[in-house]
Amino acid sequence: MIIEIKGTQFINKGAELMLYAALEQIKLKWPEAEIALRPSSHSPYLKRAKVGAWQKLCLHKHVIDINWLSYYFPQPLRSFLKGWGIVTEADIDCVLDASGFAYGDQWPIRQLTHTSKEITRFHHNKKPFILLPQALGPFELPILADSIKQHWQHAGLIFARDKVSYRHIKACVGESQKLSNLHLMPDFTNLVKGQAVGLENANRTVLFIPNNKMLSTKNNRRDWVEHYVDMMATYCVDVDKLGYIPVLLNHDGDKDQGLCLAIAKQANLPIRIVKIDDPLQVKGLIGEVAAVISSRFHGCVSALSQGVPCIGTSWSHKYEELFADYHQQAYLISQPNSDHKPQIDTLLTADYANACRTNPAIAELKSQSQQMWNLVFEKMESLRGN
Repeated sequence: MIIEIKGTQFINKGAELMLYAALEQIKLKWPEAEIALRPSSHSPYLKRAKVGAWQKLCLHKHVIDINWLSYYFPQPLRSFLKGWGIVTEADIDCVLDASGFAYGDQWPIRQLTHTSKEITRFHHNKKPFILLPQALGPFELPILADSIKQHWQHAGLIFARDKVSYRHIKACVGESQKLSNLHLMPDFTNLVKGQAVGLENANRTVLFIPNNKMLSTKNNRRDWVEHYVDMMATYCVDVDKLGYIPVLLNHDGDKDQGLCLAIAKQANLPIRIVKIDDPLQVKGLIGEVAAVISSRFHGCVSALSQGVPCIGTSWSHKYEELFADYHQQAYLISQPNSDHKPQIDTLLTADYANACRTNPAIAELKSQSQQMWNLVFEKMESLRGN
């Protein structure tokens, strides 16, 4: 069985962590299963080879998609391609889409329309296409809403990662069309155990995780563009004054590196900038420190799911929903001029740290993630038996 894991990459550590989370569960259930990944500039050959992945041949460019032709390739040609490590859509038995946040009005239309047609092709070929928990929407553009209404009923399973995403999908299909394949489940990286890094003075370290999307055109909360660097730098200074060590973590390559440098310069402190290649070690580092201030979604997940005190900054509904899931809404900054901005000295108290470690939401959300994987494997088993 060849399972394609779609939507992950190796530059953004959150996206890579989702890949490792899926690999971990697949190997537990089906040790003999093989995986396929799509090539891209953020998913280079050597990285894909390291996890033992076939290369998925993608026959689409911009709006043109001719992947359907692969079902007409003669078997000798498909065998020849496999000899070079290449598989086609016709060779794939199941797709697990772990895109995270890729379908909605703020993204290119072709991302969703390609996926919609792919869902229907897989359905017609009796193969499951499963959207793992991810943020979805909004879908105000009629072309997106129509695509979902026409195709997504054919998905094996759809997991919305939060209540807002769930409502966005329901609004597309309308009350008259029931989506029995739609479920609400949390981010599934909460099951992954991090690898210890052994950071010196970790118990006195506050880890800052910037996000270039706070300054991008995809962020509709435009006040962040003017205030984001200043606010993060101010927090670094506050941490330093309290006797803690601010450390910046680059979570997403060159764009975040420039942002880390800008924050350190604005703070006027000798702040260390850390870049770790292994996403499991990134999660391990987050689990070691005293507290985290994160603008990266999976930086927040990795902190909250390990009981580490965390302040988040938001550019999307997915942050509000995440902090609500963990009952930590007071520690999320949705706007930079908020009158209720959480304070560093509160974040670093022993009482709050203990409350985070013993947060009952951690066990509950992990249980839901395990339920999600049970549903995934049940669906895959039922279609394999046909």
